[in-house]
Amino acid sequence: MLRHGLLNKDWRAVFGQVIRIVGAATKTAIGLVPKGNTGGTDISPFKRLPINAENQAILDKINHAQS
Repeated sequence: MLRHGLLNKDWRAVFGQVIRIVGAATKTAIGLVPKGNTGGTDISPFKRLPINAENQAILDKINHAQS
C-alpha cells in the first residue's frame, strides 16, 4: 500500500501508511491491531473487519502448526 501510494503520488495515502507502519510495529506485540483490518488508509486502524471462512481456515492451520 505504501509503494502504491508512492507510485501514484498519493501523499495522503503515503502519510497514512507511514503512520500505520509505525503503529503496527509498536502495537502488534500487545494485541492492539484488530483482526481482519486490511490496512488501507480509508479504514480506521482500530476497526475490526470480518475474515471470510476460507482465509480463517488458513490462519487456523498456521496457528495450529505453530503451537
